[in-house]
Amino acid sequence: MSKLKFALITALPLVLASIAMAAEPAPQTVPVPHKDRAAMHQQMCAERFADRAGRLAYLEAKLALTEQQRPLFNQWRQSVLDGAGKERAACQALTVSENAPPTIVQREDHLEKMLAAKLQDMQSSRPALQALYDALTPTQRAVLDHPHHRHGNMHRPMMHGGRP
Repeated sequence: MSKLKFALITALPLVLASIAMAAEPAPQTVPVPHKDRAAMHQQMCAERFADRAGRLAYLEAKLALTEQQRPLFNQWRQSVLDGAGKERAACQALTVSENAPPTIVQREDHLEKMLAAKLQDMQSSRPALQALYDALTPTQRAVLDHPHHRHGNMHRPMMHGGRP
């Protein structure tokens, strides 16, 4: 086979594919209508709560608690979940408009309320956390002290509040 035939056989499919691709019109980007913003917001609030509960279950399994430690963990977990329930209620209290996203003033007001609730939750769960921490072995403390368990909780970006 001559070099010219080989080059044509090799290059021809590439050239034809390029022409075909160039001939196809670019897909039109049609804006996707926003889903129900209020429903999406409510779902996000519920997801945060479920995520926190799941992270606590993971942490409990990873700690491999003894029978003496289990009641202390349960008390701490319940205080964290009580706080998470309050945070979920505060999150769901934000009214979301279907026509426009919240203004910066509304977002900052909501963030202030969420942070105040978070601080109150941390303060109320601290005694249970301290009692649990004091009962853990050095190996278990290392699990809890890991950066992904900051303050006894899974590290989360600020928008998720830094709690499990």
